[in-house]
Amino acid sequence: MNPLRTRLAAVALGAGIVLAAPAAAWAGPFRGVTSTTVSAGTPSGTATVDQWRTRCLAAIDVRLPALSAAKAALAANQQVTAEHRQALNADLDDTTARLETLRTKIAADTDLAALRQDCRSIFGDNRVYALVLPRTRMVVAADVAGAAADTLDQVAGKLDAAIAKARAAGTDVTQATADLAAMWAKIDSGRSAAASVPGAVLGLTPADWNANHQVLQPARQSLQSARSDLRAARDLALKIRNELKA
Repeated sequence: MNPLRTRLAAVALGAGIVLAAPAAAWAGPFRGVTSTTVSAGTPSGTATVDQWRTRCLAAIDVRLPALSAAKAALAANQQVTAEHRQALNADLDDTTARLETLRTKIAADTDLAALRQDCRSIFGDNRVYALVLPRTRMVVAADVAGAAADTLDQVAGKLDAAIAKARAAGTDVTQATADLAAMWAKIDSGRSAAASVPGAVLGLTPADWNANHQVLQPARQSLQSARSDLRAARDLALKIRNELKA
């Protein structure tokens, strides 16, 4: 393989690594289920104040580290835009502050009715596992996909130059030219799908999720489409490289 093809292979491989990054960096389930995790309907109606308090404090205590871990992962990702980083950090910080305030209040509650209401607020007013953490993952993944599209643009530009050089040398580049056009189209559609995700999810509130549990689904589908298109573009890049090599 000549030096140009070596560079093309390296850049195409780099694009593949970038496309895999969201799954690696944000692996794991959305909900951290443990023996102490509670839902809005528990403890039972016959539980004592102490039982409610213990279970509800435990629910907060599994959410706070999850928020902290998400913030650390966000800080480590250099492909997130400054605007999105600021919005996500604000969301994580606000949710953390609300839960810390609730923790103090629940620890001091003596009235069962008030305690139950505060416990339900852990879920209904915050939606850490249902909204906050998935939204963070999705925005990060969208920005990573946008960076992958930029990388693939560079690959396509190099392939375009290589095709022109092969054409000038008398090589039949009909198939490579058609594949490059398809590659450009996949890059554009992938970038567009990824770019739609942050605007669709950043403004959502726990109340939005409470009213519609599928509120994240359209953005999730857009992100899946973006990844599929960009992977197809990467595969076309490798195909064109092999066509030129042949």
